[in-house]
Amino acid sequence: MIEKVRNAVEKYHMANTEESVLCCLSGGADSVALLLCLHEIFPQVRACHINHQLRGEESLRDECYCVEICQKLGVPIEVRRVDAKEYAQKLGKSVEEGARILRYQIFEEMGCDKIATAHSLSDCIETAIFNFARGTGITGLASIPPVRGKIIRPLIECSRAEIEEFLSERGVDWVTDSTNLTDDYTRNRIRHNVVPQLRQINTSLEKTMSGTLDNLREDAAFIKGMADELFESAYSGGGLDCEAIAAAHSALSGRAVMRLLKEAGADTSREMVKRVRELCTTGGRISAGGGVEAYTSCGKLFAVKPNIGTQIEQISVILYGDGNYKIFEKNILLNITHNLQYDSNIHKKVTNFIADYGKIKGEMVARGKLPGDTIKLIGRGFTSSVKKLAQAYAPPHERAKMVVITDDDGLIFVEGYGFAERVAVDNSTKTVLHCKIS
Repeated sequence: MIEKVRNAVEKYHMANTEESVLCCLSGGADSVALLLCLHEIFPQVRACHINHQLRGEESLRDECYCVEICQKLGVPIEVRRVDAKEYAQKLGKSVEEGARILRYQIFEEMGCDKIATAHSLSDCIETAIFNFARGTGITGLASIPPVRGKIIRPLIECSRAEIEEFLSERGVDWVTDSTNLTDDYTRNRIRHNVVPQLRQINTSLEKTMSGTLDNLREDAAFIKGMADELFESAYSGGGLDCEAIAAAHSALSGRAVMRLLKEAGADTSREMVKRVRELCTTGGRISAGGGVEAYTSCGKLFAVKPNIGTQIEQISVILYGDGNYKIFEKNILLNITHNLQYDSNIHKKVTNFIADYGKIKGEMVARGKLPGDTIKLIGRGFTSSVKKLAQAYAPPHERAKMVVITDDDGLIFVEGYGFAERVAVDNSTKTVLHCKIS
């Protein structure tokens, strides 16, 4: 079985032998087998046992066993005793969920390159069935991923029967959590009742399901990659381009919208994703849960918490010429070009964002818009209120962060619109300033 684990480590690029690996050790058969395999494969293996103090003497028995087997193998181990019940109550979570969160926090604190958990093929099958029963998509059906960040699952292709046989052949005991023997938990009912029934239909259940899960993982990874590409290409200025989302296949646009909602802390249920995605064609505004509002503005779909971004600290940045500057988490790129030949036929999309550097008076300063700001833009022939320009250009939560640039005589540039008429390039221009904000 060690070779099978070694192959899984290589197949899924879990870790290399130079990295430090933490074995999450409970004392159960799966985690003990994991410890033995890691000890053979990785020179820098450590163990960590979390005593949740939920099962009295049984919890203490598990702790003592873990310390004992690590001492026999010469593997360093750290034991942490925690009050999982109290921690879960503070979070407002179930004891099971609270204990899981606490475990992973502690594992992260250990500072190893990789964190190895003992999830097996049997766990993957049970999780896939559980997810299917309560409703899920392809990612849920693909079950537990072999790798997630620094968390690795080297036993992902080993069944529980293989693991117990491996330990028995080596004469290694393990401890049994008595709660795993009851049907009090859904997962146990699946293990004790559903899986045996499926095995009667297909005696090669584990082998068949292993291949199926591999296929699902590949498909899920491909679709996620395509959805991420859509998100990156459609996302700018805090929102998704409505036209791009509406034109994309629902399998991709739905995932892009779900990512937008998730990053905002909103509801990501199938129904909510569908409703928010429809805004790209219908327009409007809806409550998206978690205090988040989803709405369309200026051709983009946004998911934000109201009032965030509408009140910001007023700051300013002096612009000394060529270079990159930062304000309100935006980048201002200034380029100065000398001896540029003027061409009156250049499109306004270009000319609006270039200025005659020689016409700028004194010091240039970038800041947020202020009440009463006005500007006479190139080609408009009249003075405009920056407030009204912001309402037309930017969604509500971004308007307070709209950037303007001033010189000693007032505004010379407004984000999204360009430079003022008084600094426009003409036949006498010798030095050109180009401005881009992203």
